[in-house]
Amino acid sequence: MIKDRGNIKWGSMMLPEHLKFLREWKQEECATQRELSEWELEELQQTIDLAFNQRKQVKLNVWTEGKIIQWVGIINSINNNTNELILEGLLKTKIIPLKDIYSAQLDNEFYD
Repeated sequence: MIKDRGNIKWGSMMLPEHLKFLREWKQEECATQRELSEWELEELQQTIDLAFNQRKQVKLNVWTEGKIIQWVGIINSINNNTNELILEGLLKTKIIPLKDIYSAQLDNEFYD
């Protein structure tokens, strides 16, 4: 089996200016939130509704300050007036804006 080292193998052949430019470009790419398609938004809504109605544990990937953070817990309530949901985790309760949720996964799908 071939072991590919990805970008590491090309690093020694690049000039320091190129490496600096690539690092800056990668940071800019990660700093902007990707817009979800209509299909992805619909799937996200269905997953959140199912987790809320059945009181199942859900893993949410949330876009916060230029990076994605994972929160795991049970959705306590969804406030349509403020477009936020309240997630009860193991240690604390978190208020998450719906617009910042990047993806959602139900508990039984964690280990697939």
